[in-house]
Amino acid sequence: SWDIVLAKGDALSDMHTLAAQDFGVIDLDLFDNDASTIADVKAQNKQVICYFSAGSQEGWRSDAGSFKDGDVGQAMDGWPDEKWVNVKSENVRSIMKSRIQEAAKKGCTAVDPDNVDGFSDNQDGFGYDKAAYVDYVNFMAKEAASNNLAIGLKNAIDLIPDVLAVVQFAVNEQCHEYGECDQYKPFTDANKAVFNIEY
Repeated sequence: SWDIVLAKGDALSDMHTLAAQDFGVIDLDLFDNDASTIADVKAQNKQVICYFSAGSQEGWRSDAGSFKDGDVGQAMDGWPDEKWVNVKSENVRSIMKSRIQEAAKKGCTAVDPDNVDGFSDNQDGFGYDKAAYVDYVNFMAKEAASNNLAIGLKNAIDLIPDVLAVVQFAVNEQCHEYGECDQYKPFTDANKAVFNIEY
């Protein structure tokens, strides 16, 4: 079983209360939680997945100023403070490498890099195809492994056949609502966890 903290300051964000609950895995925001908080949760025999957006620049993040001209594309539909990033940019990859290193430094067990489906309907504005995002996930998987972290695939169902071998789990939003859960069978067949959220 697992749990996820969706927003800073929500009713479940008191880690001391949350850590006492009966689940084995929790997904937390990398930026909103410090090393001592993560250590407290792990002390309760829980695995800690640390979330960050790999495919967007979030204007409120502490490293938002690290993105350069050419790194940022179209605004995310429904998220006015977020813009898709250029997954081929060496600077963007350097930022994500630093985030993965920060996750390791804080003691996370794994990382949950979100928004790796910018190729779908050219959401990112760069016109990249699926192969660009497969390469991006492979890059992050290599960085995670070099930092002794597991890595998951967040949504991006179209990438499953291409990245299944390099990710250790999946995090999915609303596959029941959209009738997509059967597409995660390659994960379960490989004894890899699928963490599902239904809103």
